[in-house]
Amino acid sequence: MTTVQKNSAISRQMWQIAIPSILANLSTPLLGLSDSFIMGHLPHERYLAAVALGSVLFSLLYNGVNFLRMGTTGLAAQAHGRDDELSLNQLFIRGLISATAIGLLFILCQVLLAKLFFMFMATEPSVTALTQQYFSIRIWGAPFALMNYVAAGWLLGLGRAREVLYIQLYMNISNILLNFLFVYGFSMTVDGVALGSLLSESSAFLLCLYFVMKHSGRYFKLPLFDASVLENILSLPAFKNLFSLNRDIFIRTMCLTLTLASFALLGTRFGTEILAANAVLMNLQNLTAYGLDGFAQAAEVLVGKEIGRKSRDSLRAAVIISGKWAIFTAAAFSGFYFIFGDMVIHLLTSLDTIRDISSDYLIWVIILPVLSIWSFQLDGIFIGATAGGSMRNGMVISTICYALCVYFLIPLWGNHGLWASYSIFIVMRALTLAIRYPEIERRAI
Repeated sequence: MTTVQKNSAISRQMWQIAIPSILANLSTPLLGLSDSFIMGHLPHERYLAAVALGSVLFSLLYNGVNFLRMGTTGLAAQAHGRDDELSLNQLFIRGLISATAIGLLFILCQVLLAKLFFMFMATEPSVTALTQQYFSIRIWGAPFALMNYVAAGWLLGLGRAREVLYIQLYMNISNILLNFLFVYGFSMTVDGVALGSLLSESSAFLLCLYFVMKHSGRYFKLPLFDASVLENILSLPAFKNLFSLNRDIFIRTMCLTLTLASFALLGTRFGTEILAANAVLMNLQNLTAYGLDGFAQAAEVLVGKEIGRKSRDSLRAAVIISGKWAIFTAAAFSGFYFIFGDMVIHLLTSLDTIRDISSDYLIWVIILPVLSIWSFQLDGIFIGATAGGSMRNGMVISTICYALCVYFLIPLWGNHGLWASYSIFIVMRALTLAIRYPEIERRAI
């Protein structure tokens, strides 16, 4: 196969993964935008603030164990690249067991988790009470939400991005429809939004199982009732190895999640109105992140597969091709927010104060796509290579840099200082990974 043919094949594979992944990812922030729309049109901003804080709490919990998705994708892609069906099967089952155990632990510890979160908040009592109500309802869907991570990661590692799209679309569209039904049909507020999330996350797992079993003829050949197979799946050393591989990704993800959570919590110090405005703007940044992440997920699968095949030239081509289109898309996001940003803000909330404050800080949402793309794309490359140590070290350094920026810039520039600190954090994530990229190519030799 010539170089041109090889690059054409890689480009085709990239789009087969990237387009469904982009569409699937964009449906997630659209859920956040719909929540902002629903809560933003209720008579008081406390509802919008409460859902924003509740979402931060679940991001803190779920993103903290996002290694269930990321680690599964990288390992599944590498196993797929070397045609190791046994590892694929065992990886999926151990992932489900791990996700269920963690989800049940979250439910058992929900009171403690809520108390720890609210210790760091400086909000009005009414906002705190509504946030607690949201959390106490949605937490019951934790096992299903985490098992969805495992199933999506496994399917994506096999290049089945279209199935992941169907799952994500079902979960988020059903969530949006349920939210409208409960809030406008049954006069509920934050409890309706929480209940909608619970029901959509739980029912989506049935769809996940359907798609996994759809591929059972080719990939899922474990005789589950064979004693030796069960002993191998449930062996303690095997689970220790699984969590050892994901430990670095866990530390990396916790640093990222704590940084994002601190952004929201620090925003509470500027008052409920700025907190609500930051929530509206961060939903736009999340829209960018999830959209660009489609190219990063394509890089995860392609890099993992080429490392499994030990093909450095193909790996390099996958990095260049996916990165080129990701940069172009990031520029398009910035242009869209520059032209239509104020219009989008007006659609999301009818509260004039929130509209004015959001417009004052819109500049950060405009520049963030072209700053973010480098870190997103490098994340995908390193996840596909399962280079957890480099990801962990880079994120720790970036988090320390963020903390220093917060300490010095917020007293100087207030909420602008908070957004500047977040932007610097994004840039540092890219720089700390870029200097370690040569080790990724060495893994494919």
